Amino acid sequence: MAIYALSDLHLSFNRPVTLYDINPDQDIEKPMDVFGWTRHYERIRDHWNRVVDREDTVLIPGDISWAMKLEVARYDFEWINQLPGKKVMSPGNHCYYANSKKKVRSVLPEGMEWIDADYTLVEGKIVAGTRGWTLPGDRFFTEEEDRKIYERQVGRLRLALESAAKEHPAKEKIVMLHFPPLTVSATESGFMEIMKEFGVSLCVYGHMHGKAQEEAIQGRVDGIELKLVACDAIGFCPVKLCDSGNHLSRR
Repeated sequence: MAIYALSDLHLSFNRPVTLYDINPDQDIEKPMDVFGWTRHYERIRDHWNRVVDREDTVLIPGDISWAMKLEVARYDFEWINQLPGKKVMSPGNHCYYANSKKKVRSVLPEGMEWIDADYTLVEGKIVAGTRGWTLPGDRFFTEEEDRKIYERQVGRLRLALESAAKEHPAKEKIVMLHFPPLTVSATESGFMEIMKEFGVSLCVYGHMHGKAQEEAIQGRVDGIELKLVACDAIGFCPVKLCDSGNHLSRR
């Protein structure tokens, strides 16, 4: 049993589809071809089927579906559900359907979880998650528009880790964020400080695409392993976080 991660699936099915019976002209609301992601769902499907087993878990930190409404996002959830393994998902900045985690959870197929400012247990490890936000120091950050949202998201991560640490003080901790906790232009953040405080071992994140990935910080920083797991950054293939010995991978 292993833990994998893959974010930013950016699916947009507009009706129920199977893994292999997809008509791109009729079944997809927002094709990703304009970004060079031609039929990217096929690449996700084929890689996922190759590396993920039924007993494994895949973490999906945000931007799962382009849907504006939950009843439409369900088509994307149902497609993902046909892939092997359990799935743990958390919101991204394009998850407009996710105004209520209670409502999202109510429509998820069995074997899929949604976490947001809380946590779950996967293979004996804590997996805590929240969306994150643009960081102070980033060129896109503005005090007027972003400060309150950023601080609220930092607080939501603290809530998740406080609860997890109280109930499972000895367990290893993984954090799912959609936004990165650091970039080359934002070299510190409240997210990093809280993760250091609670002894988080690994943080997976997405959101960064194309040239923006040049600003991604990955590897071990202050004792925390940072991994960018956006689809296009890792070849649309889930990356293994935990090996068969149940230890976090440092690859």
